[in-house]
Amino acid sequence: LLGFLLAHAGHEMRRECIAERFWSASSEARQRSSLNSAIWRIGRKLPVDPGLRLITTDATLSMLVDPAIPVDARDLCILVHEACGPDGLAPDCAARLEAAIAASDQPFLDGFDADWTLAERERIANIRIRGMIALMHWHGDNRTYEDALEIGRRLLTEDPFREAVQIDMMWLYVLNGQRAQAIRQYDAFSVVLREELGIEPMPETRALYDHIRTGLDCAMTPPSGVLPGGEDRRATLSAMLAALERSRRDVYQTLRNQIA
Repeated sequence: LLGFLLAHAGHEMRRECIAERFWSASSEARQRSSLNSAIWRIGRKLPVDPGLRLITTDATLSMLVDPAIPVDARDLCILVHEACGPDGLAPDCAARLEAAIAASDQPFLDGFDADWTLAERERIANIRIRGMIALMHWHGDNRTYEDALEIGRRLLTEDPFREAVQIDMMWLYVLNGQRAQAIRQYDAFSVVLREELGIEPMPETRALYDHIRTGLDCAMTPPSGVLPGGEDRRATLSAMLAALERSRRDVYQTLRNQIA
């Protein structure tokens, strides 16, 4: 019950709804008695802190938690909402999001199997995945490709069939100078799909695979075909990377829109 109240901190909930959720097999009178007993026990165990209060009335319950008190699920949801907003990720938000993702690496209320805990566990897990994807894209945009790839590997360890992440990984490998690994990523994914589900990758993923195999050559080859030296070499390499990233943005955005 305390976990439920913390997960819904700031929301006023009717007592009968909570009692029915937790003691649905009991009579109405027994539900009220069990809820009152649980509230009393929680009240005795709560630390004396002005930022943490259990508010009770004859009809409602609510938990008030000051923002200064850390609650991993709440903090994760706030940061993911900020990261996925129109302004994107700022560096300080990225650092806080990374810490929140690390702090929430265990399932919500692991070991409990009530219907509400299973639903809340899935909700928070999906929010965490959104946060990891946002952080992976942020690292990619900032050219910290190894960090982005590490997040992608963690995502695919949990769900190897998340095709949008497979696409992200292919692009990140290319941008990290591992074009062959991008092709191997696609090949391995194709094998898993055929063996496990009997299907092929989506047309958008196959189109990206073909683009990486054959469509990047023009972007990655300087006009003369020979790299100069010194400052000219660095400028040429920078221009090639910029052209590759433009190619990524153009194709990738089109594919992501189609997948969405």
